[in-house]
Amino acid sequence: MASFFRMRKREFWFLILLVRFSALSFLPVWRDIYIAGMSFFGWWMAALMILSPLGALAIFVYERKRVDHNVSRS
Repeated sequence: MASFFRMRKREFWFLILLVRFSALSFLPVWRDIYIAGMSFFGWWMAALMILSPLGALAIFVYERKRVDHNVSRS
């Protein structure tokens, strides 16, 4: 079954990056390393929680500007 909306290339690669980052951060090796009193797993999760919405927002704004710029040329 085909999806209703096509996924743009940037969004696809961002999704792949997030899945890989998530898989990497859930590896058991990060649970034993502590930095500033917090496990490295916690730092990975904090980075994921902050950077993933920022990345998605940046892609959204970039795509919006690109579409608006192309429409204004017509």
